[in-house]
Amino acid sequence: RHGKHYILAFDKHYNKDGTINESKTEFYVPNEYIYNLSQKNPDIFLPAISIHPYRKDALDELDKWGKKGVQLLKWLPNAQGMNPSDPDLEPFYKKMVQYKISLLTHAGEEKAVDAEEDQKLGNPLLLRFPLDLGVKVIVAHCASLGTNEDLDNKDRNQVDNYELFLRLMDTKKYE
Repeated sequence: RHGKHYILAFDKHYNKDGTINESKTEFYVPNEYIYNLSQKNPDIFLPAISIHPYRKDALDELDKWGKKGVQLLKWLPNAQGMNPSDPDLEPFYKKMVQYKISLLTHAGEEKAVDAEEDQKLGNPLLLRFPLDLGVKVIVAHCASLGTNEDLDNKDRNQVDNYELFLRLMDTKKYE
């Protein structure tokens, strides 16, 4: 009667070269821990893994959890330091599609975890790349806080993140 609930892992902050950035890793919840909790309590929990795409073993990790049937991956780009529109992530996204793993990501300004210098990574328009590759994307909080650059405007003026989210959702091919 209580339903099932996703329990969320949270990967470390990685640099683009695949090294861990401990100073920007505010907290860490391992995939194994979340998965084990979900297996001990299958009537309550479903696992949501978190794999930073800049990890050197990111594709292997996706294989590992995809083969176990995990269907949700959690990111907080501005707190974890990943750019969702980075073209180098194409193999990662294609593997997500292969395993039918959806992306649960935050967009907009991040307030719960320190992310001040990387707030631009919460721009909802950066999610076009995974969407264009066929990744199912859930945007937590609908990017409801803060502003970001309007990537569609040559002046790159600041626009409310929620407005950028609405523009993204008004795109017919993302229905």
